[in-house]
Amino acid sequence: MILRRITDAFRKQDWFTVAVETLIVVFGVFIGLQVNNWNAARIEQAQEQEYLIRLKEDFAESVAGQTRDIRFLDQQLSDQAVILKSLKGCAVAPEDSEAFQRGANTLGYINPPRFFRRTVDEMAAAGTIDIIRNDEIKEELAGIVALVEWRSAGFDQTSRLTEHYRFIIEEQVQYNLTRTYADPYLGDFVGVDFDIETLCQNPLTASAVSAISYTTRERQRAYRPILDRFEAFLPMLDESLSKR
Repeated sequence: MILRRITDAFRKQDWFTVAVETLIVVFGVFIGLQVNNWNAARIEQAQEQEYLIRLKEDFAESVAGQTRDIRFLDQQLSDQAVILKSLKGCAVAPEDSEAFQRGANTLGYINPPRFFRRTVDEMAAAGTIDIIRNDEIKEELAGIVALVEWRSAGFDQTSRLTEHYRFIIEEQVQYNLTRTYADPYLGDFVGVDFDIETLCQNPLTASAVSAISYTTRERQRAYRPILDRFEAFLPMLDESLSKR
């Protein structure tokens, strides 16, 4: 209809009408584009907020999981110290029996870095990382991913090493399935039957436990900075969400 009016105005050389109708068309197109841009920006902001909320949930899980794993490593190191003390004295004190068995049961049990990265992987796959406008959050997120991947890269080698040493101990003990002990990290662990004199007379026993303990401490020291980064990242997400 507008085009017909413009055509009629041209035919009649009614330039004022031509100008007015043209301005109406241009203004209508402009308003339409602005509305589309506003809708797109609103959708993008909503998606950004959803990603930030999900990242917060993932990192809260990551903090809980990594905290638990580090505490488990602390317990393992304590139990391994009991084993080494017992081997050195060739005797297990009654109060150390449970720790000795738990330590033998969990020798070499080390998890990779605990990182819940569902949202990170989804954003990377969809190419929507840049939807997060806060550059500080994007840079810190990239740094955390790089740190976790670096520490994860050596995990398989660590597992193979500890598995080799664990076999040395397993050949000298027996797991007693009729006896279990409660544990905050394992739920329950199976009792271990052993002859301390046989264990302490084999020089490979203490060497194997010592090697595993060294690896356990290395993982503990590697995972603490990861947990620190996780914990520091959560307030950044909270601050960004609070500004919306």
